[in-house]
Amino acid sequence: MDFLMNFVIIALFIFPFIALIHESGHAFFIKIFGGKISEFAIGIGDVLWNKNTFVINKAYFAGGRVVTATDNLFSKSQKIFILLGGVIFNLISALALDLYTGYDFFVFRNYLDSFIFVSYLNVFINLIPFTTINGKSDGKKLVELI
Repeated sequence: MDFLMNFVIIALFIFPFIALIHESGHAFFIKIFGGKISEFAIGIGDVLWNKNTFVINKAYFAGGRVVTATDNLFSKSQKIFILLGGVIFNLISALALDLYTGYDFFVFRNYLDSFIFVSYLNVFINLIPFTTINGKSDGKKLVELI
């Protein structure tokens, strides 16, 4: 029961927060380079909640996306930074908390340790070039761009 409860907490609360940080990284670089965001979404599926360009979908624990209305505006190097923005933000948040808490890999003392581990995992998974039901990973988009 303890494993199931931990899995539910991680899936329903930690995954969406990590996705929020990841998508914020993409949005950060889009804004830095003068782009306009038409949608910032957490999750997939039907819309659960919508406020201007920010959307939370019913499967809010399953990733997210940032859609820019100004994709043609960016140079190739800017697009690379935008694609890596999510990974950069996940890595920065994991490293900062790792250094602050003294996290040991595969030693889960609390949910913060789970957050750090899943953030590192998210960095590596997003760099792998593959296609999912939601579309292409950041790694696949990066390979196609280069």
